Amino acid sequence: MALSKNKKDQIRSSLAKQQGAVSFFLGEKEYAVDIASVREVIYGKKISPLPGAPDYFEGLIDLRGTIIPVINLGKRLCVGKIASLSDSMLSGHIMIVEIDGKKVGFIVDRVQDVVVIDKDSVQSAKNLIELPLPVIEGVFRYKDRLILLLYLERLFTEAVRNLITETIHPNAAITEFGVQQQVA
Repeated sequence: MALSKNKKDQIRSSLAKQQGAVSFFLGEKEYAVDIASVREVIYGKKISPLPGAPDYFEGLIDLRGTIIPVINLGKRLCVGKIASLSDSMLSGHIMIVEIDGKKVGFIVDRVQDVVVIDKDSVQSAKNLIELPLPVIEGVFRYKDRLILLLYLERLFTEAVRNLITETIHPNAAITEFGVQQQVA
């Protein structure tokens, strides 16, 4: 049975109004990010610390040969569990997200769900709250929960972008002492 052009247009229009998101917790509060930027979620990966980095920059991980910087999202946003990871500790949940063509890991307390939301149902956060970091894109209701939708790209000030760029080098390798540049 073939779909009529009108029906196809209605389906496309309906899908264009929806957005997938990955929800997660920082402390007791639930947040979400656009699923299009999330590449994967990993667990229990050893993080190599980076001396002299800001406190929210936990260090680096080696993910199948790719070095990825890891940011503690709770510390960066000043919410959730602010416990520091020690050199020998393994991380909890790390969402690997691609931002500006670079993969970055974000430590969260736990990943909760993949949700589909209507874009029209996301209320702008501009009128609700004012934050020094405008990372909250909006708030939406999913089932019986209110979830804050984050725009992670706004977390990256020029200083953070430079730190990530300077930290990650194509010929770098993670050792137990941190990142070591390898000569080609």
